[in-house]
Amino acid sequence: MLGLFDEKHREWTLDQLAEASGLPRTTAHRMARTLEDARYLVLEPDTNRYHLGPAMLAGMYLSAGFAELVKVTRPYLEGLAEETGESVTLAVEVDGVAVGVDKVATSRPFQPSMALGTIIGDLANSSGKIFCAYKSPEERRRILAAAHPQLTQFTITDPEKLAEELDRVRRDGIAFDIEERTLGICGVSAGVRDQAGALIASISVVLPTGRFGPAERTRHAEAVRSCSARLSAFLGYSDPNGRSR
Repeated sequence: MLGLFDEKHREWTLDQLAEASGLPRTTAHRMARTLEDARYLVLEPDTNRYHLGPAMLAGMYLSAGFAELVKVTRPYLEGLAEETGESVTLAVEVDGVAVGVDKVATSRPFQPSMALGTIIGDLANSSGKIFCAYKSPEERRRILAAAHPQLTQFTITDPEKLAEELDRVRRDGIAFDIEERTLGICGVSAGVRDQAGALIASISVVLPTGRFGPAERTRHAEAVRSCSARLSAFLGYSDPNGRSR
């Protein structure tokens, strides 16, 4: 079924999928629902048409034009990893979710188990917060209105508290994940902008909770902020406040 989607056929209704695949409608519906649950397909409620979802697009990230971005950012990731002594990741937004596209691992105990092309971001993740914080008010309201699962006891699920958190991220240019997605793992992220000012990526330091006390939070946040600002400047971005925001 996934093979039916190409440049000329980006969207299909369920009836069209059943006819084109030669499957009974009930079978096509069951298969489409399975693919939708796994985020390989997305059903647009306004049109009742399916298109490829983030899980499918994540696996295609290199062909989607991110290879050059990875090449350009790699020295900055390596420098940040050396400065902090922790693992560093690079994420881009694909169809509304953060997808990991590069990683520099630390030699210290603990390394994030992120395969390239993995969906890593939602609002329980610092990269996901970065991408959401700078969206339009309408987009933010839509995202905040959706259900947010309680992944750990530290996950922020209340829409009002999430809105406050995103306001802080937008104000400070830094997002934190303090065991919100996975117990024992923390992260701090900042955004990367291009010459036009578009938010094109996020850089994160990922580390175990035991190495992320108050002093480390401040130090790593400043390191991530500085790295993202230098990278954004290299890409041609000029921020009046002197930040990569």
